[in-house]
Amino acid sequence: MQTIRTLLIFLSSACVLTGIHAQEKVVSELVPLQADYDSKSQAQVIQPYEKSVADLSAKYLAALENSRASAQKAGKLDEALAYKAEIEVVTSTKSAPPTDDAGTQDGLKKLRSAYRAAVGKLSQDRDRKLQPMKDAYSRLLDPLVGRLTKEGRLEDAQIVKAKQDRLKPLPAGPLKIVGKWNTTQSNDLKIEMTFNKDYTYNYWTDTGKFSYKGGKYLLVHTWDWEIRLTDDNTFDGVCTRGEVGVKIHGERIP
Repeated sequence: MQTIRTLLIFLSSACVLTGIHAQEKVVSELVPLQADYDSKSQAQVIQPYEKSVADLSAKYLAALENSRASAQKAGKLDEALAYKAEIEVVTSTKSAPPTDDAGTQDGLKKLRSAYRAAVGKLSQDRDRKLQPMKDAYSRLLDPLVGRLTKEGRLEDAQIVKAKQDRLKPLPAGPLKIVGKWNTTQSNDLKIEMTFNKDYTYNYWTDTGKFSYKGGKYLLVHTWDWEIRLTDDNTFDGVCTRGEVGVKIHGERIP
């Protein structure tokens, strides 16, 4: 088993390195355009969004502390311990856990649900404000794609065109997860995963299926996973069959 795990870690590292090398080519004309977009989007949308999420997390912590104090005063040990554990998690991660388990206290579930709904609204507002900026950036790339093509720089033109494709709005609903992701597992495995519009996902040479229910994505293959988007570009989850309890974190590949 240890030999297999070592091989998996080696292969996953090789995949990550391959991906890094594949992304090393830079189209010089794209650099100032990207820098301008990054600067404006950060100042006008991303930073205000991050501040709002931080404020919301602070309020969530205050609500947890109030609930802990009330449970402690009422002599409800299990509830007091549950809120105490949640306070420690949120203090460390700056966010509520993405999923509930069977033993989660009802009061804590309600607080988490309210927090997740509020974060979801902030994320939707962020995406709504970002999309016009993305559209404007995409229009600037049209003449660049044409010029690079005319000059015979077809690989560079493809890179810019791929950038345009990534600026398009994400699919609605459950297909928001569609795309490529770098994932890190708590057992030290790093894997690139691709989610497809036909509700399949790929990693290495394997293919699994996923479904969507109640805000959760259920992945089925050799190992089963339950994951939840924390925003459009990150997800967190846990293994439910295989090495049960292993955590997974994903970051969208831009």
